[in-house]
Amino acid sequence: MLENQWLLNEARKMAGLDDYGDMRFAEGMGVLVKSINDEADLTPAYEEALKEELLRVLVNRLRMNQDLHAHPEILDEEVLPPVYITSMPRTGSTKLHRMLAATGDFNALKYWQSLNFAPFPDAAPDCPDPRIEAGYRHLAHVSAQAPGFQRAHPMYAEEAEEELSLLDAGFNSLYTWAALLDVPTYIEYVLQSSPLAAFEDMRRTIQYIQWQHYRGLGRRWVFKTPSMFGFEGAYSAVFAGTDFVVTHRHPLKTVASMCNLMCGSRSKYSDADFTAVAGQTMIHNFAEAQKGHLAWRAAYPELKSFDLRFSDIVDDEIGVTKMVYNFLGMELTDRAITKIEDWLAMDAGRNHQPCRDTLADYNVEASFVKTSFTPYIDRYGEYL
Repeated sequence: MLENQWLLNEARKMAGLDDYGDMRFAEGMGVLVKSINDEADLTPAYEEALKEELLRVLVNRLRMNQDLHAHPEILDEEVLPPVYITSMPRTGSTKLHRMLAATGDFNALKYWQSLNFAPFPDAAPDCPDPRIEAGYRHLAHVSAQAPGFQRAHPMYAEEAEEELSLLDAGFNSLYTWAALLDVPTYIEYVLQSSPLAAFEDMRRTIQYIQWQHYRGLGRRWVFKTPSMFGFEGAYSAVFAGTDFVVTHRHPLKTVASMCNLMCGSRSKYSDADFTAVAGQTMIHNFAEAQKGHLAWRAAYPELKSFDLRFSDIVDDEIGVTKMVYNFLGMELTDRAITKIEDWLAMDAGRNHQPCRDTLADYNVEASFVKTSFTPYIDRYGEYL
């Protein structure tokens, strides 16, 4: 059984540091730990692996807070209004994110930077950052423990990735903890609570990462994660001036793939078969999230947002990138196009395996999907 205070204290011992700074994350962490103990049904081996992940996050928080005290100028880092790709899962957002990151026109969070956002204290300044190798090792572990997840959402240590590890540290996100674990109480907590503290925490972490890797470049960040879908209002309150790109695909074409992703991710910490509950879980989570998303679009029509079809992203990569650049008021240069084409050629050589699952595989009726997402379908029908 996990124990909240033990985790906090053990991370202090590991880091040799005491001060977490802003402790607002502790409420969500407490809900998560209790939900894990009450609901997740972990074997001792899986519990030990999860404990290591929680300690990694906490140690990074401690190290970052020490650096914030030692270098107060970190909080003077100007985070320009980001570009945020928001959507439900399986809508082409990952491909779009990585294409934009490949241009070199944006700051983009690499997997290894997100996994360990604080430098290792014993890192030699003139050597390759050891966090890069740690990222490769972590992904090898993910591939071994949850090959289905890595097939559904391939990750690469030195490429752009979702800011999930930063959100993990705030303990108020539908991803990663809620995706990896059977924790319905924690999921409801996330859906019903304000994420403002977690977003403010993430903004500090982005300043910290920018200070380390992108200081003085004057570039906007490009971010992406489906866990932001439904929480855009709170996000834009913290990251003022954000331009949102919203990717769309009909839920009838995404729900089975969403279920496949959930089952693959949960295999990292469980031997249980989640096939029977995946449909209900994913539909519930994102049917709830759609309410927040649609309310945000209705309440703030003046916010800059741009809608894209999944088919445009997969069928006309350069054309869709030009559309995004036009929306952002940026010029897509020949150099940037070449970099996108280079990334596309590299990615085409990877052994991507499309999901062949169907709604029937998860005992989900098409009528239930359409009913659950009627508001979204009605609002965005032309993009589906």
